[in-house]
Amino acid sequence: MQTDFEKLSLQKIDVTGNVLGKFSTFSIQQEYANNTDAVLEVTYTFPISATATVTGFTAVVGKKMIKGKVKEKEEAKKEYQKAMLDGNSAYMMTNDESNIFRMNIGKIAVGEIVKIKINYIDNFEIVDNQIRILIPTLVPPRYKSDVTDKLSYNKGEIEYRGNMTIGFDKDLKIDDIESKTHSIKLENNIVTAKNIKLNKDFVLDVWFVEQTFSKGYYRELPNGNKTVYLSFFPDIEEIEKQHKPKDYVFVIDISGSMEGFKLEQTKEAVIKCLKQLKAGDKFNIISFNHGYHSYSDKLVEYNAENYEKVKKFVQSLQSYGGTELLAPLQAVIPHFSNEKILFLFTDGAVGNEGEIAGYVRQNIGKNSIFIFGIDSSVNKKGLQEIAEAGRGKAEFIVKDELIKEIIVRQFARVLSANLFNITLNQKANKIINKFEKSQALFNHEFYDILIETNDIVDDFELTCKTDDNKIYSFVISKNMLEHSDLPLDKIYASEQIRRAEKYISNRWGEDNKGYKERIVEIAVEYQIDSKYTAFIAVNERDEKLTDIPELQNTVLESPEGWDMKAKYLQNQTKRKVLESPEGWDNTVYRCRASAQPDNVKYCRSKKVMSYTGNAISFNDDNMNILFEKIKECEELINQQDDSYRKLLDEIIDELRSHFSSPSKKYKKLFKKMKKETPNVYTLIEVEIKIQSKQNSNFFKWIFRFGS
Repeated sequence: MQTDFEKLSLQKIDVTGNVLGKFSTFSIQQEYANNTDAVLEVTYTFPISATATVTGFTAVVGKKMIKGKVKEKEEAKKEYQKAMLDGNSAYMMTNDESNIFRMNIGKIAVGEIVKIKINYIDNFEIVDNQIRILIPTLVPPRYKSDVTDKLSYNKGEIEYRGNMTIGFDKDLKIDDIESKTHSIKLENNIVTAKNIKLNKDFVLDVWFVEQTFSKGYYRELPNGNKTVYLSFFPDIEEIEKQHKPKDYVFVIDISGSMEGFKLEQTKEAVIKCLKQLKAGDKFNIISFNHGYHSYSDKLVEYNAENYEKVKKFVQSLQSYGGTELLAPLQAVIPHFSNEKILFLFTDGAVGNEGEIAGYVRQNIGKNSIFIFGIDSSVNKKGLQEIAEAGRGKAEFIVKDELIKEIIVRQFARVLSANLFNITLNQKANKIINKFEKSQALFNHEFYDILIETNDIVDDFELTCKTDDNKIYSFVISKNMLEHSDLPLDKIYASEQIRRAEKYISNRWGEDNKGYKERIVEIAVEYQIDSKYTAFIAVNERDEKLTDIPELQNTVLESPEGWDMKAKYLQNQTKRKVLESPEGWDNTVYRCRASAQPDNVKYCRSKKVMSYTGNAISFNDDNMNILFEKIKECEELINQQDDSYRKLLDEIIDELRSHFSSPSKKYKKLFKKMKKETPNVYTLIEVEIKIQSKQNSNFFKWIFRFGS
């Protein structure tokens, strides 16, 4: 007899790629099979490379191949639903959030196999003659994400596996290839990784024989113009100068998702970074989860004594709670000095990265942000967007990776010649449009610009100025430009979309209808992905499937290193509390989150609360239920069961909900807690102290009144 997990339709995933230097083409093939006795509709949520442009979508059923088309998202959904109602099958892929995609497969007949092929083009940064190919394999939970909050994760019950096959152009001069995440085989310039678990990113590092020179590529656009991809390599001889003191702020993610190897690697990285500081430098540490805490209320002088003190502080950090990344950045960026270096250490497990990047872009001033993304399944796209907005760079650390060389690389950027007034001199060329891939130019690192021109008639020159007012220029001759068979036109279109998305993130929460409409126009014209469009393919069946399909949401394997017994990343949106319907077993029943209407939850006992809009009536029965939860949390702490963290967060949320002003009931509860559940009392007291520093009126009066 099959288990429910054995009946899951997703059978395997194969990824193949061809690397041509800075560019590559990839395809993902997903295979679904209906092993049940009912017609199915299947959903699957998965990631695609953060820097990818999706260029094609095809469904294969038996001998029939159906090519997908890009349409406006609501239009595609209507076409999908119409096909289902008409007894046909439809296959739809949407970009739901950042680099998270959702596949809808319906209908799948009993015993039928459906193969989906997704094509995309990717481009890489070459740093120190090295590229890092990162292929994400699953979507980890993200804090305050409307997408991941709806996903189901398991631990140990199922195991998805797949194959990676990556070929390299024969003209590439490769020095070495290594994967720090998976076992690989290299033969005839082809790397393979067979039957790998899909619970962490596949990371492949490739070192080339030295290729440090500026280069460019071009391709014709549909309108007759040309798109030109210019990759300048600045080479400035740096002279040893007297050290100019700098101000550093280390922003450290200590949320629940950082537990385990991620926090340990973060501590190691922060301590190694501190060792790079010099006499005269100043620093501070900000740790954050759903609140944040500053090591000092001012910048601290760097010396041996202060290093030892802050080292102990960093080593004492513990992970728990949610991931409120925006709040600490809002606190740090405007304060201390206005030319400070921010080092951010996080897994980026947030769902509001666009809002964060928008804030950073508008407020960064002369500061800069350098990011260390630490995870086996990191939110690379979101962190790259934030780093770019902050005039810095993002580096990514995988499990058990040597951290020192990555830290040295980031500090080399910070301490190298500062390059300003970056200008592209078009000479006799007429530039119609221009997209710079970064806001910062670093010595000995490629600086990429994508332009549209009516013709290439002259060289291109990049000029910049150093902080000592020396002017440098770097030239790409028109004769050096290579015609490319790769779809550079689609990369150009994706940059247009990316620019429009920046306008939207800079105006978070406002009406951005015009920008969204323009994104849809570009995506449809060039047949590439965007947040506001979908790929749709319809299979017109000769024999219609009239059965209403059973919906199967593909359960995801939990990411490596995550303890899914306690789901740390929960949407913290406050919900109105309703009295449960008559006849429900209110003492034990609790609605599944996915079954509850938005912003609604039901209490466990119809006696304890009455619904009065946003107000909550609090009585002794409710007090007893809350204290039972507190005692349960205390017991979990005594048993060293990490699931206490989730329960502690719930308790704090309930304290917020029940006690909107001082009351005798609160004082009674707080004293009882201090006496009978001292561990919970201590943890909540720590949280109160942290929150009271953030102008939270609730926590301020709780701290005074309760303690």
